[in-house]
Amino acid sequence: MMASRHPAVRADWLVLRRTGSIAFVRIVGIPALLLTGCVVAACGDLYEGYGWCLAASALLALGGSYAIAHQRLSDATERWRSGWCGALPATRGATTSTLLLVAATALLVALAFVTVLLFGVSVSAAHRADLVYSVAAIDLALVIGAALAAARALRSGTQGTRAAGIREPLLALPWLNDPRLPHLLDWQRRTALVRWRSGGNFILVGLVLTGVPQGPVLHEVAGLVLLALSLTWLAIAMRACADSALDATCLMAAMPFAPHQVRRAALRYPAIGASATAVLAAVGVALTHPSIALWCGWIACGAAASALPVWRVLNATRGQRQAT
Repeated sequence: MMASRHPAVRADWLVLRRTGSIAFVRIVGIPALLLTGCVVAACGDLYEGYGWCLAASALLALGGSYAIAHQRLSDATERWRSGWCGALPATRGATTSTLLLVAATALLVALAFVTVLLFGVSVSAAHRADLVYSVAAIDLALVIGAALAAARALRSGTQGTRAAGIREPLLALPWLNDPRLPHLLDWQRRTALVRWRSGGNFILVGLVLTGVPQGPVLHEVAGLVLLALSLTWLAIAMRACADSALDATCLMAAMPFAPHQVRRAALRYPAIGASATAVLAAVGVALTHPSIALWCGWIACGAAASALPVWRVLNATRGQRQAT
């Protein structure tokens, strides 16, 4: 029979029950961390009277809610429409209405959680009168971010996802491709761009802005944002390159390629990405506070974010193919 609710809801609920508490922690862990970070940032206004902390918490709530809601709704739309649940009987528009209902429920829970948390931390605050502004700013930012994410995710879902990964470079540089494997670098580049554009990149920038001191200079804020964006892009690009390299090694397992050839081609785009982000980071360090310590700190963070992806590429191109 046709149902007003999409039957995939029941399937997801059964999977959640069978998986247990681990799946529940994975679902609520990142949103709870985001809301806690927003409250911690707002405490700078409640306890010390720093008005910019309230603005930073609202910005963090806006970007974080948009990123999380867009990713969750996009994944659910793809799974419900293109997965095995796509063949189940459902009324027209059941996917959209069900996803909106689930998103609205999650948003109400988030609003209640952050409101209660703000009331709890403001009991002994010196500027408790700013509690109303904190609640209004964070709640409004959460609502706006979730609404924008829902509109974009559901709109793109109705248009299909066949061309979701098709992107053309602004400047084509064919000499960067390896002559033996000319499409591996383009594969890695497309994967990195799709993951970057899918959202989830504003939380780190919001966390960086929460650490900006009172009365910051404009160029210092620009430098901090540039450092955060370069580090975020490096981490995303390295993971995308590793996943693409693993898929490529599995796909070309029967082809007569030497392991060092595949390795050399797979490390081209990570090297290019690391070099480009290092230049952006150098500009950010120059704008923020030119110092060797800050530059070495960014290099250490970049190396830590790149260590595991590079190891996965090297391990996958040793001659023994590993399943992803």
